[in-house]
Amino acid sequence: MRSRFFTRIQKRSLPLRIMAVLALAITLIVPQGSTHASAFVAPGSPGVLAEGDVIYQVLVDRFSNGNTANDNFGYGDYNPSNLGMYHGGDWQGLTNHLQYIKDLGVTAIWISPVSKQQPLSRDGTEASYHGYFTNDFATPNEHFGSRTDLQNLVNSAHALGLKMILDVVPNHTADYLLGTSTTYSPTTYAPAAPLNNSALFHHAGDCLFYGSETQAQLEVCDLGGLDDLDQSNSTVDTYLKNTYKDWVQGIGFDGIRVDAARSIPQTWLQSFETTMGVPTFGEIFDGNINYVSSYQNYEWGVLDFPTFFTARDALSADGNLNNLSGLFAQDYLYPHVNRVETFLDNHDRARFLARASDNYQRLRTALTFLLTARGIPVIYYGTEQADNGNMNPYEVPIANKDNRKDLPSFSETGTIYKHIQRLNAIKKAYPALQIGTQREMWTDTSVYGFSRRVDTTGAEAMTILSDSWDTQTRTIPLRAESTIAVGTVLTNLMNTVDTVVVQAGGSTGKQISVALGEHEAKVYVPGTPVAYTPPTRVITTIRVHYNVGWGNRITLRGDSDPFRWTQPIETRNTAADVWEYQLERFSAGQSFQFKPLINDVTWSAGSNFTGTGGTTIDIYPTF
Repeated sequence: MRSRFFTRIQKRSLPLRIMAVLALAITLIVPQGSTHASAFVAPGSPGVLAEGDVIYQVLVDRFSNGNTANDNFGYGDYNPSNLGMYHGGDWQGLTNHLQYIKDLGVTAIWISPVSKQQPLSRDGTEASYHGYFTNDFATPNEHFGSRTDLQNLVNSAHALGLKMILDVVPNHTADYLLGTSTTYSPTTYAPAAPLNNSALFHHAGDCLFYGSETQAQLEVCDLGGLDDLDQSNSTVDTYLKNTYKDWVQGIGFDGIRVDAARSIPQTWLQSFETTMGVPTFGEIFDGNINYVSSYQNYEWGVLDFPTFFTARDALSADGNLNNLSGLFAQDYLYPHVNRVETFLDNHDRARFLARASDNYQRLRTALTFLLTARGIPVIYYGTEQADNGNMNPYEVPIANKDNRKDLPSFSETGTIYKHIQRLNAIKKAYPALQIGTQREMWTDTSVYGFSRRVDTTGAEAMTILSDSWDTQTRTIPLRAESTIAVGTVLTNLMNTVDTVVVQAGGSTGKQISVALGEHEAKVYVPGTPVAYTPPTRVITTIRVHYNVGWGNRITLRGDSDPFRWTQPIETRNTAADVWEYQLERFSAGQSFQFKPLINDVTWSAGSNFTGTGGTTIDIYPTF
């Protein structure tokens, strides 16, 4: 496999060949990984995955259809109206819209697995559009395009300064062996050679995830029924490493995400990363920091599920922000905490907005937290377009398919796109937000604050956020480590007309007084940044005036997203007889229909109510 890569290099021009050799020599002496120096940098690449990067995660099938010829091969796996089937997205479609991703301000793209798939699940109800039903690891997924198409995608991304991350699936193939069976039935229903030998797999049955399984059991059971490979077998070990090395070094990827890493022995993950020559980060689907952090002793990074669970629950529903304090107090457990991959949305969990009742301001605060806190943020495609996952907040053990809709738009003018764009711009401009050490400044139920500081230079930025509906004012001490002087003016990068002055006093001798509006987050820095004013919010407020009595509640249903006639939206009780719901999805002047219900059972009497976007709508229903 390796010879194919070097053959390509030899055919290139002499200057490029020299550049590749120099890049290789440099990376051999510059530490990049958790246990070794990065051994490979693709020609033309901006570099391997590194601290300070921001990743955009793409489900290729749901992003853009660039070539309709690869949509339907007659396997019964193509149906754009079914979220469980192929929709037509491909590598050409992604290539066509790389500028859209570049303009968002991210620095890397994580794409779906590239290998050939078994078209459908064993029961025929789900297609392999996601890339986790592998049939042939060495062959491209024909729905996504050819190897040439993939090469063109990677080269085009590199030309724009974007790094490329490959999603690898070394834990399992598709589900060919039923239960604990060791026999393929029929014999042709099997993975491609050389893995078409059942002796290369474990046969322990399905993973149960009841909390009673040992680590050893998790490493041999079938995840979702998918056949679990035995990485200790020399045939499996050699095949997986050689095949993925050809994808990584032959195509030119800059990093790797390892699917189901908790189900793979840690020592194998370590040897796999060494063989690949680029940083890897594993999916450790668990909220226990002690457990998750241990994997960073074997991989460069790790997906930060503990932060995901804690931050999502705290920021999507007015949770207790002291929980963030408890989370970050355990950062010392990570060997390299600025290399953990943090996220709010992904392909397996419900969309943040579905859990946050479609509240854009909550999402803005959560994104400000994500993109200024320690770690490498991952933006899941569609978050920038305010995808609310069909307002389905529920989760099943493997995936909530409502978070896998087609990307609805490539607009760069939406309020959430602009917010992420601004956060990426300030992250790029301020090293403290890339590599700074994070230290807590303030914690209570409604307000949390932290500093990011590069201790070798004194560069510092401070993030203060609120999850309250009401204005919160706090006087917050600067950290003892801070070298920012009394009298310094600090400017909020999310709205530069907002400034505070460092005053004498407090536990460290220096403090600031900060006022935070409804679900607001601010990022303060010294100096004089270029002026920035955030887009004006177009807020629609519905106020239902009705006293439902103690223990009862009002919900809303309607005809326009986020409202649906088939499922409720909860309102907030602001007075004895007032129930309120606020949203920004409607444009000014947009008309919509809705009705309130008591306890989501009893509908209001009479006709639907009509609302207008950008206004406050007071209704006085009867029931």
